[in-house]
Amino acid sequence: MMFKREMVFSWLALLLIGALIVVGVPAIGQSSFLATATPPPSPTNNGGNAQWTIHSSTFESNFPKGFSFTLEATSSGGKIVSAAVLWRHSPVSSRTRRLATIDESGTKMTAVWEKTPGDAVPQWAGVEYWWLLEDESGNLYETPRQYAEYADNTRKWSRLESDDIIVFWQEGVPDEVGPLTIAAMEKQRAFYEQNWANPLGYKPRAIIYADFQTWAEWSPGRGTVGGGLVVVGQTSQSWGATAQVYDPFIQPVEEVANDTIPHEVAHLYQYANGGTSGLTWFIEGSATFFERNSGPRIERRVRRMAREGRLPTLQEQGPGGREAYDVGYMFWVWLTETYGADAHRRTWELVRSGRPQRAALEAIANKPFIEMETEFRTWLGAINPEVPTPLPTLPFFLPPTPTYEPTPRR
Repeated sequence: MMFKREMVFSWLALLLIGALIVVGVPAIGQSSFLATATPPPSPTNNGGNAQWTIHSSTFESNFPKGFSFTLEATSSGGKIVSAAVLWRHSPVSSRTRRLATIDESGTKMTAVWEKTPGDAVPQWAGVEYWWLLEDESGNLYETPRQYAEYADNTRKWSRLESDDIIVFWQEGVPDEVGPLTIAAMEKQRAFYEQNWANPLGYKPRAIIYADFQTWAEWSPGRGTVGGGLVVVGQTSQSWGATAQVYDPFIQPVEEVANDTIPHEVAHLYQYANGGTSGLTWFIEGSATFFERNSGPRIERRVRRMAREGRLPTLQEQGPGGREAYDVGYMFWVWLTETYGADAHRRTWELVRSGRPQRAALEAIANKPFIEMETEFRTWLGAINPEVPTPLPTLPFFLPPTPTYEPTPRR
C-alpha cells in the first residue's frame, strides 16, 4: 500500500480552537514577511445618507456540518431589505457569499453555510467575514471585517502560535509536535525570505490529525483506501494551510515538524510565486529544498543512483514518484551552488512573470536545459552524464495538483 500526500489548487484557511487545550498564546509581533494582510478599508461613501448601528454580530461553528452568521443592525434610512454575508479563509482566497434571511423588523439577519461534498473545509479553517446591507431607502453599508475559526468542539485540540505559523494538533498526536514545529519554522524563516520574492501575506497554519477518521470527517471519502492509496495530507492556498495525518509508522514527530510542514508551507509560497502546476520534479524538488533535515539522506540516495547508472532524466515530464522529490531537490541544490544562492528566488520570479519553468531555468544559466542537465548529472557523479533519450509515452494530462507518495524513510 502506498501513502499519498495531496495538494489542492483552491484556497481555504485552517484549524483549531474550540474545545481545545491552548498550550500557547498568540505572538504580539509578526515577521514582516509573514505578516497578516491589512484588511481593506471600507468603500467610499459607505452607508450612504443613513446612520448605521451594529448591535451584535456573531459567528457559530457547527463542525462538521458548517457554520452560521447572525447580525442585528439598524439604519436611520429604514428597514434593512437586503443582506448578504461574505467570507474567505485566507487573504488570498476567493470570497464566498450567502444571502441572509431577515426578520419582519428588518433588523435581524441570519446566514448559514452547510458543507457539501464539493464544498468542504477542514476544522480550524480561519474565517474572515463581513456583511453587505441595504435599507429601504437604497443606502448601502459594508460592515467592518471580523475574524473567527471553524472550531471543532467535538474533540480536544491543542494550539500554538508564533510569528511564523499557527499549529493545531488533535489529542493523540505527541504534544512535542507544536514546539518542534514552531522552532523549525523560526529557523527556516530567513531561508524562506531569501528564496521567495513574494511573501505570503498571511500566517500559514498546520493542522495535524491523530487518525484517518477525523481527517476524513470534514470531507467524506478523504483518508480512505482506494486503488492501494491512502490520502494522508492536503495543502491548499484556499485555506492558507496544510492538513496532515500523523502516523508514527510513516514519519516520526520530529520529521513531521522539521521536514513535512516546512515542505508544505513551501507549496503555499509556490502558490504565491507562480503556482504549482507543471513539472512535478520542479515543484516537489523546490518544496523539498525547504525541508530541514532530509538533505543528507536524499543526497546519498541520489548520488548512489547516479553512480549505479539509475539516474532518471529530467527531460520531457521527468521522473515521478519518490524520484521526483529526490532528484528534483538535488537539482535545486546544484542550481544554487552553481548559479548563486539566489538562483531559486530568481527562477521563481521568472515563473511568476509568466516564463515556462524550463525556460526560466535556461535564463538563469544562459544555456539550453539539456546542457544544464548534463552538467547536473556530471556534478552528481553519474557514470553516464550524457542525458538519456526519454522513452516515448502516450499523451496524458497531469492532475492539477502535485502528489506525494512517501515510503517509510530509513
